[in-house]
Amino acid sequence: MKIDRIAVYRLPIDFGETRYTTGASGTAQASIDGTILRLDTDEGLVGWGEISPWGRSYLPEFAEGARAGIDVLAPALIGADPTDIAALHAVMDRHLDGHAYVKSGFDIAAHDLFGKSAGLPVYRLLGGLGSDRIPMNCAVYHGPFEEMAERIAAYRERPGYRIFSTKPGGEAVADIALYERLAGIRRPDEIFIADANRLWTLADALRVARAIEPLGFNLEQPCATYEACLRVRRATGATMTLDESVTDGDVLARLARDNAADIVHVKLSRIGGLAAARRFTAFCEIAGLSLSWASSGGTEIADMAALHAAAATPRAHLFGLWSCREFNTESYAQGAFEIVDGVTVPGTRAGLGIVPDEAALGQPIALFR
Repeated sequence: MKIDRIAVYRLPIDFGETRYTTGASGTAQASIDGTILRLDTDEGLVGWGEISPWGRSYLPEFAEGARAGIDVLAPALIGADPTDIAALHAVMDRHLDGHAYVKSGFDIAAHDLFGKSAGLPVYRLLGGLGSDRIPMNCAVYHGPFEEMAERIAAYRERPGYRIFSTKPGGEAVADIALYERLAGIRRPDEIFIADANRLWTLADALRVARAIEPLGFNLEQPCATYEACLRVRRATGATMTLDESVTDGDVLARLARDNAADIVHVKLSRIGGLAAARRFTAFCEIAGLSLSWASSGGTEIADMAALHAAAATPRAHLFGLWSCREFNTESYAQGAFEIVDGVTVPGTRAGLGIVPDEAALGQPIALFR
């Protein structure tokens, strides 16, 4: 099987009236500039991938950069065998050093094709079904306490949700007061996460962490750098998750050596796609770490890729999955996973298991043959 055509689509992904805010000095998004990849093969199979960064200032990835990288990589991948994932990555690495997020879209599409050619869901290619019931992680974006409490209550109306990732505002005194109030509404079986998304300075992170440790919050990515997060980790007994600072296998190995976290929150675009996800899962299983999965943002395509990574994670090491289409106003594909009682169940359809709505995607902005 060979790739003989690559189509690139640009897709505005709107959140409607939602403005997702991580904090007073953090990022706020009302839409995402999405990029969809369609890989056609000489055998008639089609694979789909996606690169939809969360704006320009959340991670070192942005939509215009993704499409510039695609212009470099797509011509080199014409004629490549998409079922030879290692060789595909070797081609991409020869033509573009780094830029894992650009490569993730091709990696996801190649896994979709590989699964379809083998008649297997992608999680089978990643080692098999490790978790048949995947708990969902609910994102509670920052706002006044009353608004955040309303969002938590709305999730609770759909039974089974128990993991709530709450975003602070970035000011230590106000954040301590906010988390004291949120702790008052947490139910015994619920997990509340104080997910700072790198927002606090080291001094503020230490102050908040020490204040809320008795409240039982999980603490996620309190500071921008790995080193600062490690200092917070060593100053508190709270369960710790690292997210944005875990960029590759080297950092993951250091995390395990330093005992820097209990949970690793992995966004597929950040590490380069599903091939890297398989390596992350194997390492975390050996190291005794738990994994939480997501894509930076996007449509059902990105969501399904993250689902397969979660499904291939052994249940004892799976913390949860965040649905990146949670705030999208439109649907762009059929067959995406459904959430029932706070969990989703992996399907058995081949590849990613979805059928994109090509009418919704519009005309390609670029074609490579």
